[in-house]
Amino acid sequence: MNELTEKLLLVAAGAAVGALGYMAVKHPDELKEFMGDAAELGQKFFEKTMADVADKMGHSKDAA
Repeated sequence: MNELTEKLLLVAAGAAVGALGYMAVKHPDELKEFMGDAAELGQKFFEKTMADVADKMGHSKDAA
């Protein structure tokens, strides 16, 4: 990864952290709802990914 790309990723990460901080101070209820939705989507993605991996390996959910 080149230096410019690394710097741009750091700027993007800083902006994301700043946005979360702003939401935490100005709109805590909306942030809590947003984080709950994000966690739910992440859990669904994880479960689907693990099911896909198990299928590719030839295992079923019930065998575990």
